Amino acid sequence: MVSGQRSNQQYLIVGAATFLNIVSYIDRSAISVAAPSMRREFHLSPTQLGLVFSSFLLSYALLQAPWGMVADRVGPRRIVTFAILSWSAFTALTGAATSYVMLIAIRFAFGGMEAALVPSIVSAFPRWLPAKWRTTAFGIFLSGGRLGGAMAPVITAFILLRYGWRLTFLAIALFGLIAAVVWTKIAPVPLSNAEAPLDVPKKSARVWSFRMPALMLAIFGYTVMWQFYATWYPTYLVERRGFSLTQAASYAAVPFLLGIGSNWLGGMLCDDVSHRIGAARARAILGFLALLAASVLFYFGVISSSKVAPFMFAAAAAVGDLFLPMAWGAATDFGGKSAGVFGGLMNSASNLGGFLSPIMIGAAVQHWRTWDYALTMGAVVTLLAAFLWFSANWPAKTLDAPTRKLRGRWAKS
Repeated sequence: MVSGQRSNQQYLIVGAATFLNIVSYIDRSAISVAAPSMRREFHLSPTQLGLVFSSFLLSYALLQAPWGMVADRVGPRRIVTFAILSWSAFTALTGAATSYVMLIAIRFAFGGMEAALVPSIVSAFPRWLPAKWRTTAFGIFLSGGRLGGAMAPVITAFILLRYGWRLTFLAIALFGLIAAVVWTKIAPVPLSNAEAPLDVPKKSARVWSFRMPALMLAIFGYTVMWQFYATWYPTYLVERRGFSLTQAASYAAVPFLLGIGSNWLGGMLCDDVSHRIGAARARAILGFLALLAASVLFYFGVISSSKVAPFMFAAAAAVGDLFLPMAWGAATDFGGKSAGVFGGLMNSASNLGGFLSPIMIGAAVQHWRTWDYALTMGAVVTLLAAFLWFSANWPAKTLDAPTRKLRGRWAKS
């Protein structure tokens, strides 16, 4: 592969990674459709079912950085193949669970195996793809997650209504086997010249720099807002806006569908602007504007009428998702040869936001007895994320100078 040029294999790599992301989201989302049947069979309380859901998120968040470190050292091809086969096995085992404790253990292990995918892809793209269109590649990869999230309810419900929830997990696990074959056929073999980094700094960003914490806090803040769509949004539309369940379900699917195009568009737009003003400035400006617009539109959704609110919320999600491929592009630049570790840390922060968001919103609604204050909190957090993002990216030399000066003073003392 030649740096700066696109080859057929590079297109196939991006396509294979996107397919893996689709499969991973189908596998992780299937339980939301199967949950009512599982709850009846195991006699689970709402709290117990919530712990089953959260067990996945906990291991998924904790193991991001460790998997990224392994991918950086061993090579992403091997790690991704192992992860696909492992999480597919635990997907199948979900259908064999015989107790509540066993179900939690399986979901925890499943989350730990799926945690390897994103940091491994973050480690892979700098090795196999030229920098000039890497953010576009991340946008396409991330769009697969949104597409998988939209497909999961349809696929899961189709199988479950015919064969029951246990065979549903076995059938869905077969998608992982197909994905593993696709990945091993397309991904470059280890230790070839394709494993050599392309256009990546030889040194990683220093861990004492404020850049990575700022990036992690920015992605955390955005995910706090986004997770509202994946958890509380249908309930909000029914309870606060008075929509029927069918109407709420239809509106709730829109942000995921719009996210498919937004992730793709955000990556292409950033790469195009990067050619004119540089990658750091392009990410800083475009990411800031995307998060700022998402915050404003989300707040307009809170204060708008019931007829307008769903469109404001959908627009906020669509604009916000433009930012995501830029975040992963920043992780590869900051991380250098340790891109997998930095990508893992960033995804850990994101999933921590996803873990805390539904709890924070629920507690806020219960405390204030109104949805408006709780959701305004999401808009404010996203606004803070916009400024944190800008500080982490603009401009590189100027932002690093204070840290170097401070470090020099410490050395003299």
